[in-house]
Amino acid sequence: MGAASPLARVAQEAASATKPGALTAALEAALRAVLDADHVRLLEISQDRRGASDEGQGADAYVRFEDGPSGTERVLETGRPFAVPDARNSDAIVADRAAQYGIASALFVPLVWGGQIRTVLFVAWSASREISQADIADARLLADQAAAGFARLEAEERRAAGSVQDRAVVRAARALGRSLDLQEILETLVEEAALALDADMSGFYLADLEHGGAVATAGFNVPSTWVGLRVEPGEGAAGRVLETGQAFISHDYQLLAGQLDHPIGDELLSALSVPIAWDDQLRGALSVAWKTRRHMHDEDLRTLEAIAGLATVSCRNAEAFEHVQHVARTDALTGVLNHGAMQLRIREEIARARRDGHPLGAVILDLDDFKGVNDTQGHAAGDELLRTVARALQGELRPYDQVARYGGDEFVLLLPGSDEAETAAVAERCRDAIGGKCSIGVAAWHEGLDADGLLEQADRALMLAKRTGKGRVAVANPEVERELALLQSRSGSPAAVQALAAAIEERDNYTHEHTQELVRLARGVAMMLGLDVDHVERIAHAALLHDVGKLAMPEELLEKDGPLTREEWEVMSEHPIVGERILARTKELAALAPIVRHEHEHWNGTGYPDGLEKTRIPVGSRVILACHAWVAMTTERPYRAALTPARAVSELRAGAGSKYDPDVIEGLLDLLGHDKPQVPDRAAGVKLAAAPPKEPTSRRGRSSEWAPGG
Repeated sequence: MGAASPLARVAQEAASATKPGALTAALEAALRAVLDADHVRLLEISQDRRGASDEGQGADAYVRFEDGPSGTERVLETGRPFAVPDARNSDAIVADRAAQYGIASALFVPLVWGGQIRTVLFVAWSASREISQADIADARLLADQAAAGFARLEAEERRAAGSVQDRAVVRAARALGRSLDLQEILETLVEEAALALDADMSGFYLADLEHGGAVATAGFNVPSTWVGLRVEPGEGAAGRVLETGQAFISHDYQLLAGQLDHPIGDELLSALSVPIAWDDQLRGALSVAWKTRRHMHDEDLRTLEAIAGLATVSCRNAEAFEHVQHVARTDALTGVLNHGAMQLRIREEIARARRDGHPLGAVILDLDDFKGVNDTQGHAAGDELLRTVARALQGELRPYDQVARYGGDEFVLLLPGSDEAETAAVAERCRDAIGGKCSIGVAAWHEGLDADGLLEQADRALMLAKRTGKGRVAVANPEVERELALLQSRSGSPAAVQALAAAIEERDNYTHEHTQELVRLARGVAMMLGLDVDHVERIAHAALLHDVGKLAMPEELLEKDGPLTREEWEVMSEHPIVGERILARTKELAALAPIVRHEHEHWNGTGYPDGLEKTRIPVGSRVILACHAWVAMTTERPYRAALTPARAVSELRAGAGSKYDPDVIEGLLDLLGHDKPQVPDRAAGVKLAAAPPKEPTSRRGRSSEWAPGG
C-alpha cells in the first residue's frame, strides 16, 4: 500500500499512547493519507447494540438503528467491512444523511477487541469513487492496529478503575456501617455509588410494598424536585429493575426518561441500575447515571452490586432496629405512641417551639363511662373501642401531629404549630369524630412551661370537663382553676373568712374601714356583671381577704408613713403569692386563692405576678382591682390627700382597656352613679299629680366570659 510511515505511526501510538485521543488522531491521519479520505469518524457501538455514537460530533450525535438503514448496523450484523460506492443513492444507508454531510462514497470497517465489535470505522469521500479490495484491506489493517491499541488502553483504564472501585467498596463498607437510621444509610449509599463509578448522579428508589412501584428517596447530585418522583415497574432504568429483579444498563437513557417526569432525564445518556433486596423481597433499585455514553464493564456492575450488597445488610439492620424502636414507642393495642414515647415527643416539640417561636397545643382526651363498656360488653369490646378511637383521632390530625394512648382510656394529642384556638377547634372535631362520648382538656404551651406543666394544665382542664357534665372541651386558663376550686368548695366558710380578716386587721389598722368599702363595692359590681349568687359571695370573700398575704410582710413596711422604696416594693409585691399559699392550705378557702393571687394583674398584661391579660385574669380579680383602686384613690393617706370623686372617676375611665377590664369599670361607675344609662326621659315636660318614683338602680346582666367547650 506504500504507506509504511502512516501505519508505523498508528502502530507506535497503539503501543505507547496514554489517551485514546492520540491514537484516534493517528488513525484518522493515516486513513486520510493512505486512502485520500475526506471524512474519518469512529462510531462507538452502544452496549445494547441498538445504536452508535460519534463522540467527535458531540454527545447528542447518536444514531439509533431503528430509525433507518445503517451501514454501521450492517457491519455489526455481518462482522465484515461494508463499502457504499454511491452513498447518496444507496438503500443501505440513510441517503438524506449522506447528502446532508456531503458524502458520495463511504466505507464501514469494524474495530474488534475483547471478542466484540466495539467501534466501527467510518471512512468517506466527497466525490464518488470505486472502493477497491486494496482500499478495504488497507483500512482493515489500520483498524486492527488501532483496535489493539484501544484494547490496551481500556485494559489499563479498567485496572486503574478497578483499584479505585476496590477502595470505594472498602470505604462504602465503613460508611454504611456507621448508622442505624435508614434514611442516613440510603443517603450514604447513593453518594458512595456515584463516587465509586465516577457517575454524574445517583439515586435510590424505595419500593412501595403496599401500592407497587417505587419512590425516589435518596439522591446524589439531583435537584430537590427529584425526591418523591414515583416510578412504576418498567418505567426508566429503576422501573426495569423493579419489573425483572435484574440489573439493567441503558446507553440511550433519554428514551427511558421520556416515560416519566424526570427533572434531569434529558441530560443523561447512560445509566446502570441494580436491585436491592432483603428478607426475600425486592426493596428498591440503586441507579447511577452519566451525561456521556459510558461503556459498562463487568467490574462496574460488580462494584455497584457489591455496594448494593453492603447496603442490604445495613438496611436490614436499620429496619430491624427501627422495628424494635417502633415496638418500644408504640402502644401494642392501638398502634399509636405509648406514654413514654409521647413524653419524649413533648420535650422535643417544646424545645422546637422555644427555638422557632411557633405555638404548640396539647390535648388530653378521656373516654366517658369506658368502664361500663368493659363491664357490660366485655374487655374485647373495650379493646376494639380503643382501637376505633385511635383510628378516628389519627383521621382528624395532620401528618406531623402526634397521638398517644396515655393511660387505660386516655389519649394525648400533640399539635405543633397550633395555638390555643386552633387546638380547641381540633379537640372539638375529635370529640365529634368519636360521637361526643369523651371529655377533653386543652392547653397551649407558653414560655416557662415544661412538659409536665403543659400536661398538668391540660389535665386540669380535663378534670373540669369531666366534673361539669362530661362530653365537653375545656381550655386551660385561670378560670379553670376558679371553677375547680368552686367545685371543691362551693364557697369559703364565713367563719374561716372572718377569722383571717380579723388577723389582717390586727396587723394593719388601715385595713378595716377601706376593706369593708371594698367588699361592698366588689359584691355590687359582681352583681352588676350578672354573676350567680355563689360567685358573687366568693368574690366578696376574696375582697375581704385580698390583703391576707400581708400577714407575712415585715411590720415596718406596713407601718411606713411614706411611699415604699424600690427594694421595699419588691418585697411587698410578693403578698398576692403569699396570700394564695395561705388560702390554698385551707380546704374551705381554696376557691379564693386564684382570685387573691391575680388581684394585681392588668387588663393589658402589665400587672403582676404572672402578667396575665384580659379574660385570662379571673373575673373576681378584675373586680377587686378596680374597686380597690377607687377606694385607694378616694381615701386619705398619711403621705397624700384623697382624690375628689370626679378626679377618681376620670382616672378609672382613663385606665379602662389598659389597666382595668372595661366592663368592670362600666359596672363600677354605674354602681357609683357616675355612668347612668343613656335612655330618653319620656316624662320630661309632663306635669304629674304626684312626684315621680325614684329611678331604679340599673343592673346590667352579663354572662361569664368562659364556659367549658366555649
